[in-house]
Amino acid sequence: MGASVGIGALVVGTSLLLVFALAMQTLDDRLNASLEIIEDAADDTPDIRIDDATLWEGAVLTVTVSNNGSNYTNGTLTTSGGAGGFLGGFTVDASGGIDTVFITIRGNYSSVPTVVVDPTGQPGNAGGATFTVDIGNFIYANMTNVGSTTVALADGWVFLDGSSGPAPTNLGNAYTPSINSTNWYPGETIVVEWAEDGASSYERIALTVLGETVGLPLA
Repeated sequence: MGASVGIGALVVGTSLLLVFALAMQTLDDRLNASLEIIEDAADDTPDIRIDDATLWEGAVLTVTVSNNGSNYTNGTLTTSGGAGGFLGGFTVDASGGIDTVFITIRGNYSSVPTVVVDPTGQPGNAGGATFTVDIGNFIYANMTNVGSTTVALADGWVFLDGSSGPAPTNLGNAYTPSINSTNWYPGETIVVEWAEDGASSYERIALTVLGETVGLPLA
C-alpha cells in the first residue's frame, strides 16, 4: 500500500513538472515573439537628415500682370538692372498681350525689384507690360532619407524656430516629387522649398517624421 502511494505521488509530481515545463516554454516563446515585434518596430524608425538649408529673406514670391501690353511673343522676365538673380517667363494671348507669368529663379533682394520683359527676340513694337511683385522669406533645403524605411511624405512636418516659429508645414506640401509619388524612399534626397512670409527672419529648421527629429541652422 505504501509503495503504491509513493509511486502515485511520483507520477503526479512528474506530471506537474511536465506541465510547469510546458508552461515555461510557452512563456519563453511568447516573450521571444514579443521581443521580435519590438525589434522589428525599432528597425522601422525613420533615419533622416537635413543636408543643408538656406533662407532667402527677399525672394520673389509672386509676380502678377498689372498691364498686359501688346505685340509680345512668349519670352523671358528679368529685373531692371539684372541684379539679384530673378528669372522668369511669360506667355501671350492672340494680340501679344502677356497673360501668364511664371518664376524660374526667385532671386534675393533687399527691396522690391522692378520686373521687366527681356527685350531679346521681342518685336520692336512690343511694349506696355507692367508687373506687381511681392518679396519675402523663401526656404530651400536638401533632405535625405538615409535609413532603410520608406516614409510617407504626409508623415513629415517641417518647423522653423521650434515652438516660437510659425505653424509647421507638412512635408507633402513643401516637396513636389518629379514622379507621381507620395513616398520618400531610402537613399532619396529631396529638395524642399516653400514660402514663409511671416517673421522678418528665422534661424533654425527642424524636420520631424514619426517621432524622429533632426535640425539644422539656416544659412
